[in-house]
Amino acid sequence: MKSLRLHKMIPIKLLFVNPEARMLEQKDYEVEFSIHTEGPIKDATSGAISQNKGFQKVVYMLKDIIDESIVYAPEQIPLMEKYFADYDNNFVVIPFISETMLIECLHSKFNRITDENTYVDFISLKDKANNLGYTYLNDEEDDYDLPVDNFWVGEFPFWETPWWKRYDSTTFDNTGKNVEEQKVVREDREDKQVDRLTTLIFDEIDQNIESALGEQKPGEIVDLEEIRKTRKPKWKPTLV
Repeated sequence: MKSLRLHKMIPIKLLFVNPEARMLEQKDYEVEFSIHTEGPIKDATSGAISQNKGFQKVVYMLKDIIDESIVYAPEQIPLMEKYFADYDNNFVVIPFISETMLIECLHSKFNRITDENTYVDFISLKDKANNLGYTYLNDEEDDYDLPVDNFWVGEFPFWETPWWKRYDSTTFDNTGKNVEEQKVVREDREDKQVDRLTTLIFDEIDQNIESALGEQKPGEIVDLEEIRKTRKPKWKPTLV
């Protein structure tokens, strides 16, 4: 079976919370991923559209959301609320701090935001300072060693599913102190249409690619910079 795989390498910087050393540890990485489309695609143009959508959504997540994020585990949520709630950095919360856990979460997230027949094959993470690399490869759909519900983050989670299983641009979860706080935050999120705001950019990517590929040859890649010029400011997640 023939398939075209796109590869992209993107440099990112992350700040890992290290509570033992009482510091933020900066890591410089190169992230590489591979994406392809297969299965019941009716024609080459449809396949190109699907692949472009997934490709640009993953690039957007890495460049516009994940780069310069603060990475922490649920145990550090009180620390984050105390010291970093007003910071403009994006937040990435993962079950425990490790590069392998991070790329498994990202692999799940990226495959959640792609179309049904488009897949992110692998993600590799290269620590440029230590010249050390990690590669995560998984060709089984939803076969991850990750929590499937959101109680991993606390007893009263604000979202029903973890961020790596949600079709949105968030990399963040939090929990309330009790059921009353959980209810208030969920209602506030609904009133402010947060779930809609965190998918708007994906809608814009879909619309721009569907429009642009009407004049392009299958297999060509749409430039995300054209989308960035006209897109609205991104929604910034908060800790409460």
